[in-house]
Amino acid sequence: MLSKTNKIAINSISLYANMLVSMAVTLLGTRFALQALGKEDYAVYALIANIVALFSFINVAMAASTQRFMSFYMGKGNKAGTSEAFYNSIVIHTTIAAISVGILLAIGVPAVEHWLDIPAQTRASALIVLLCMAGGVTFTVLSVPFEGAMNAYEDIFMIAGINILDVTIKLMAAIAILFIPSNRLTIYAFMIMGASLFAFICKVAYCRKHYDETHFTWHKITDFGLIKKMTSFAGWNLIGTGCSIARFQGAAVLLNSFFGLLYNAAYGVAQQVNGFLLFFANSVVRPMRPHIIKSEGAGRHSDAIKYSYSTSRFTTLMLAVAIIPLFINMPYILQIWLKEIPTGTLEFCRGFLIITLIAQASIGQQIALESVGKIKRQHLTVGIMHILPLPAALIMYKCGIPYYGIIYCIIVEEILCIFIRTYIAKKDAGMPIKPFIKGHLIPCTTCIAATYIATAFLTSGITNPLAKLVAGILLCATLLGVLSFTFCFTKWEKEKIYSLFRSILSRKL
Repeated sequence: MLSKTNKIAINSISLYANMLVSMAVTLLGTRFALQALGKEDYAVYALIANIVALFSFINVAMAASTQRFMSFYMGKGNKAGTSEAFYNSIVIHTTIAAISVGILLAIGVPAVEHWLDIPAQTRASALIVLLCMAGGVTFTVLSVPFEGAMNAYEDIFMIAGINILDVTIKLMAAIAILFIPSNRLTIYAFMIMGASLFAFICKVAYCRKHYDETHFTWHKITDFGLIKKMTSFAGWNLIGTGCSIARFQGAAVLLNSFFGLLYNAAYGVAQQVNGFLLFFANSVVRPMRPHIIKSEGAGRHSDAIKYSYSTSRFTTLMLAVAIIPLFINMPYILQIWLKEIPTGTLEFCRGFLIITLIAQASIGQQIALESVGKIKRQHLTVGIMHILPLPAALIMYKCGIPYYGIIYCIIVEEILCIFIRTYIAKKDAGMPIKPFIKGHLIPCTTCIAATYIATAFLTSGITNPLAKLVAGILLCATLLGVLSFTFCFTKWEKEKIYSLFRSILSRKL
């Protein structure tokens, strides 16, 4: 049987492999899709995808609910509770899938036909894209309980494998439409929906083969207390996650209204970059999340707090290793990634790099609040904060501020959310503020700032853009690694790192 440290290592390696493959495949897929569809059709696809994303946040919110309750009961050693949590999740998700698709179509159809700036000759194809994406949302929502079970059992390496297959199919779809003479937009939408269906089937098949809790027959709900807790937890999670996604997708609607369709293409490309970064951040967080929740379920509150602080630290620093060279070399990266770069892409991409890094600084507090089940105050308060950049940007745009004004609004809001979430974590999860400020926020911010300044200065004289990118990556990883290990990591974290490397070197994984 694998030790806790070794299992975290295997899951982390799997997720990093998933991240690298997914990043490479998605970058290529975006380029081929943009090349095949053209700026206008790709902008239509990106705009509808933004509308659909307003509803797909259900997947994120409910996955956290399912995993939280399954992991919590596992920590207690309650197998019956784990099984009932899974079944209740199935019932909830089947209902949510039907409701969300109905709402999506009720809002999406009139939006495509009347509200959005979409050329008349493209509206029929846009409606088909909307229907295909509604199908994709259905498969995604229905797969949540099964992915939650895989997370709870920490078989994250299998999730990584399925994700790699999923993005590979999407790349093949982007390549295939290059050779299709007509109806490329609608055919591409059908192919993307097929990829979602395939991922759903794989998750169901794996879970039913390996986990007894996923073998169920439809029956009347008996534990209404549990389903009430799950729906309450998911409901507050929906508010927080939904507000976060509404913020980004609402920005797309504002851009469409004030600056036209082509800026949605730039924003869509930047959202792809943001997706890579969030995927990378989740890859770091995901192996730690079950241990935090199981520790809380087993009554080891101090361990849960310790893991939460470590999660914030590792996520922020590892994300910075990727973000710093990306920020410095973004013009060159966009040049080799895309044949034609839509106007505004550089500003949006750099803005999302900063936003994502700031957002991860307090991710540990968020998981700690989930582990104790007290998330109402966090999601309500932070959710309201996430909406505020939209009216602020609306006012700015009416005053003539350029298109990238929304990015500045979101950056300021995310900085405020760090301190709001930290205060709430102290109140509801017993996480003291001083260790977070002195042990994480100040040293990590200082090390990241010093690394950025040194990397930008030392690579500024390199004229070859590829050499500058490679040098920046190596220099950033080395500098931030040394500074972080020296000034940011605790003694306990250093011991864990030593233990992990000893396990890898001795090949006892």
